[in-house]
Amino acid sequence: MSIIQLWSRTRRGRIALLPLLMATGLHPVAARAQRPLFSPAAAAAATTLDLSATGTVQAQPDELTAVFYAESHADTAAAAQAQVNTQVGKAIALATPVEGMGVNAESYVVHHDDGDPRQNRRPQWIARQTIRLTAHDGKGLLPLIGQLQGDNLVLTRLDWSLSTARRTELTRRAETLALQDMQQRAEAAASTLKLKVASIRSVTLDDQNFPRPIPMMMMARAASAEITPPEAPASMQDVTATAHATLVLQQPGE
Repeated sequence: MSIIQLWSRTRRGRIALLPLLMATGLHPVAARAQRPLFSPAAAAAATTLDLSATGTVQAQPDELTAVFYAESHADTAAAAQAQVNTQVGKAIALATPVEGMGVNAESYVVHHDDGDPRQNRRPQWIARQTIRLTAHDGKGLLPLIGQLQGDNLVLTRLDWSLSTARRTELTRRAETLALQDMQQRAEAAASTLKLKVASIRSVTLDDQNFPRPIPMMMMARAASAEITPPEAPASMQDVTATAHATLVLQQPGE
């Protein structure tokens, strides 16, 4: 290729590139001055900072759960099941009209007990079914608990927890706090190293310390129907999120 041909091809390339540079508002000289933030060699030698930060929010639990079981003993399986069905049906009828109450009839078990003559225990059939009641307002559930205990249902669990919607809201707030903490820690670390944060290579969020239900003291079953409802004070729960990040640091003048 001759020098004239080379100049002609180069000149045409410059002419074709000129409208593009003008459309983007860049002067050819300014365009030549543009360069990547990091060259491949600089990127390989860049200082990276790995850190973790946490955010925690506190809130009172908003969901109270009570778990009961009804149990019956009889000479036949049909009789035992009929008695349990009656108990459970009555409990559901009492709980269903309560506003905001979640009612779930759960495990149902029927088995035969062979008895033990030495303990004067004759053979019998035993039926048992579990009922779970959940309410966002303990004031509506607590009086019902006492009533069901009076009807010979056994209270096996009573605890406060965070509802799904409330837990999701608190998790988002905890994640925001974790990211803010991460940013502050990154800037402080870079300043100490006489560097600055150039970019964030990766960020991951992780929920920690899933709030566990808080068990309450349970009252033993009594023969009398006059049972004082149990107390169930709600204490604060923590929701924590952690942010893990890898950041790229560089000299302040770069």
